[in-house]
Amino acid sequence: MNKKFKVLVYGGASISLLASLLAGCGTSNNNGGGNINSSNNSQASDSPSNNAAASNSATTEDKTDHLTFWAYYPDQNKVDSPGVTALAKKFNAEIELVPTSGDTYKEDVNLKIASGNIPDWIKEPAPTDYMKFVDQGVVAEIPQDMIEKYMPKYVEWIKRFIDKDDPFKYVRVNGKIYGLPGIWDIGIDGQQLGFREDWLKKVGINKIPETIEEEEAALTKFRNEDPDGNGKKDTYGLTATAESLDMMFSSVFGAYDAYPGIFREKDGKIVRGEIEPGAKQALTTLNRWYANGLIDPEFVVNKGNNFEDKMLTGKAGAADYYWWVYYPGNAFLGGETWYDKLHKVDPNFKWLTEGGIKGPEGKFGISQSSPNNASGLMFGKQLADDPEKLGKYLQIFEATQFEPEFYELLNFGVKGTHWQLNEHGVVEYIAPYDNEDERKKLGIAGGYSMAGSFNDYDFQTSYTADKDLRPIAQEARAKGVKVYDILNAYQKPLYNENKDQLTQFTLQSYIDFITGKKPIDDFDKFVEDWNKMGGDKVMAEAQQVYDQNK
Repeated sequence: MNKKFKVLVYGGASISLLASLLAGCGTSNNNGGGNINSSNNSQASDSPSNNAAASNSATTEDKTDHLTFWAYYPDQNKVDSPGVTALAKKFNAEIELVPTSGDTYKEDVNLKIASGNIPDWIKEPAPTDYMKFVDQGVVAEIPQDMIEKYMPKYVEWIKRFIDKDDPFKYVRVNGKIYGLPGIWDIGIDGQQLGFREDWLKKVGINKIPETIEEEEAALTKFRNEDPDGNGKKDTYGLTATAESLDMMFSSVFGAYDAYPGIFREKDGKIVRGEIEPGAKQALTTLNRWYANGLIDPEFVVNKGNNFEDKMLTGKAGAADYYWWVYYPGNAFLGGETWYDKLHKVDPNFKWLTEGGIKGPEGKFGISQSSPNNASGLMFGKQLADDPEKLGKYLQIFEATQFEPEFYELLNFGVKGTHWQLNEHGVVEYIAPYDNEDERKKLGIAGGYSMAGSFNDYDFQTSYTADKDLRPIAQEARAKGVKVYDILNAYQKPLYNENKDQLTQFTLQSYIDFITGKKPIDDFDKFVEDWNKMGGDKVMAEAQQVYDQNK
């Protein structure tokens, strides 16, 4: 996924499990509105977790196949764990875990390919690598009928977020499928605008601002009326980070129907937010807010950690960020969120969120992560000659990520022995397995690669979210507006060649416009220079890609 800077929350379940849950696939930014209590999957299964034979989606073949899976956490991924043992038995396979890490994985894959030892499967290659592997002939076609036969729940899941009629349209090359699309399903509506409700009330505002004018009024009060009550003028209205073009004050740009950093379609024409007239309007507003002291002046240097610190230490009262940090962790993935941390300091503290702020024409929204942010899984060309083995891989990826029996065994262990559901419907470990070190010894601390490629959060959060709080997450998630790069998954060589230069030029120019180093009247000159730097070719290519695939 363009994952921007994703927040990892820790608690209840193991750190590695929750990290894999949030990291789904998605690079946003390249950061869906589903039902938390999805009818497609049960919560936690009531039958014993080691009754793996209950799975209806798998079949056992006579031949024993040697299957390999990447081990990103070699210290806790065990071949003799309850989950891997059950998989080996169910699918009549000998399973090998191949050590790697997030830092070395790509190099490990390339070395294996270069040596002629092509991996059985490759996880989430970049779009450019996807095409490279196809062109080099190192990957196998995956017949659609085989996917539908062995991975029916996966297919239904991606239909919800990509295309109900053709969920594989982004990974087809000359009519053939070479990858199982990966999506970060909470990324397509994850970004929202959050306000501190306690600050709003302190300055006499009793509802969340809904228009750009109401937001400006609230931010002005946040700056001038001492909302934290410390007697000092040390608070700002709005903060952000300049690390990512599509995240920097996105809700303000959305109010003027401009979304920098992504491709959108308007009346059949592909547009790019950073050079639209609406961007000039947004920059004019941000420049005024900055000049009036409403914006945190350190937004230019804010990174992920200190951006969070600004929100947790009361330096700013509003920001665009992922909705789940504004609500109790027990309402979604567990662990401690911004809400939980601030609630410890002030029990009356609360956030309010919305999908954007309305501009002069009623437009609103925030840039989101495309649902097709990663190429998902590819399989080595050798599996084209061994459909039975390919079929077993498909069945295992389906079982470990959409079937409660195997999902539970891999991530939590045996129900009733290692874990149980508490009165809130959340996984609770049984001593001594409430100690993560003990779980790692048995290989029940999560983090397995076969269960970390496709993350259906409706299913997964049924193990981590308090059953009484799940409606909170469902309602919060529904506020997000699905505005994302519609060309993200397509090959765009000219864009790839010019992206970094154009992005850095835009970021620096925008910062200069906002802070007043450049006059807003220079915006037209900025657009002219952007086009001269290759932007005009990028836009022509984008239009061609859109026309060919619409």
